[in-house]
Amino acid sequence: MKRFSFSADKRAAGVGRYHYLAMSGHICADLTQGALPAILPFLIAKYGLSYAEAAGIVFASNLVSSVIQPLFGYLGDRIRRPWFMAVGIMAAGAGISFLGICGSYTLMCAASVVMGTGVALFHPEGGKLARIVSGDRQGTGMSVFSVGGNIGFVIGPLYASVAILLFGLKGTFAFLLPTAAMSAVMLANNSKIKTLLTRHYEDKSKTGRACEPDNPKGFAIVSLLMVFRSIVGISLNIFIPLFWIGILFQSEAVGNANLSVFAVAGALATLAGGRLADKLGFRKVIVFCCCLTPPLMLFFCLNRHLLLATVTGMLISFALNGAHSTIIVTGQNFLPNRIGMASGILFGLTISVGGMFSPVVGWVGDRFGLETALFLLTALSIPAMILAFAIPTRRKE
Repeated sequence: MKRFSFSADKRAAGVGRYHYLAMSGHICADLTQGALPAILPFLIAKYGLSYAEAAGIVFASNLVSSVIQPLFGYLGDRIRRPWFMAVGIMAAGAGISFLGICGSYTLMCAASVVMGTGVALFHPEGGKLARIVSGDRQGTGMSVFSVGGNIGFVIGPLYASVAILLFGLKGTFAFLLPTAAMSAVMLANNSKIKTLLTRHYEDKSKTGRACEPDNPKGFAIVSLLMVFRSIVGISLNIFIPLFWIGILFQSEAVGNANLSVFAVAGALATLAGGRLADKLGFRKVIVFCCCLTPPLMLFFCLNRHLLLATVTGMLISFALNGAHSTIIVTGQNFLPNRIGMASGILFGLTISVGGMFSPVVGWVGDRFGLETALFLLTALSIPAMILAFAIPTRRKE
């Protein structure tokens, strides 16, 4: 039987496909999350849902997913369960597929909860696999895995819109195709992935790295930093089109186009940031990106030139996303004995908390104006910069 090893030659020859397998799974898992907001207008039109009810469907999914992700990560750390990824992708696909045929609001929320549970099952194991198979290039590996989520969020709305326009709301069943196929691929590789993980922990034990202690304080600092950056990033996704429409007096099409530019720049920055972290050091990249964000945000708030606004938005996206995968790996490094739980918190809980704060930013915009809301986001980027300097220095990243 062939033994999996993390030597440079075997990693290059064999482990790479598991690297991209994790990324592909991430695409399919987040495909469902990205599609959910695009399905809501069709549900509102057919069933007469209020905006509050529509928001409740999204909230149900996000709440369940964020709360139970750390739990699934904890369970995965105790006993190796790579099949969580396959079951999670299938559950996410099934949940959003049945959303289109639910005849009652209760069943819609139930379908959304199933989807959120599936997403929560996938991310901790997926994040752990991405880290382990990356070997010494953890920044690059996690950036590739993370960009899979970006891709899923980008193509999810398009996939949902085309399916529903072709087949009506029952077209949500089209999500069973990619998720079932990806789930089958994951199951087919389950035993090999489990063997790979086992070999990793055996090698870790032999080299003495299994005794490396956890650093809860360092992990708490990284998690809080992620919360503040999530608030800024998620809120900007809401306000960027509104900025172009309400302040720069452009059309809705121009506003949405700039949101797409922001998303694409973020995906490229995620890939670039991981590679830079491997070369320059994780902490340096985090500090640089966190220090770059506040002045760029301030310039964005004050600027009224269209081209400069677009360029500044791209730079902000780079600053926010360039350190994303690096922050996740740094957090995992502070909990080396609980990588799954660390992944669940960083991929789920911290980002969801950021999303839950975005209505507060929206309330500020409604009450005091869009510019005030953007200045609030600028102020919220400052604590993240301070926390970046507070991250403990590790002997070896």
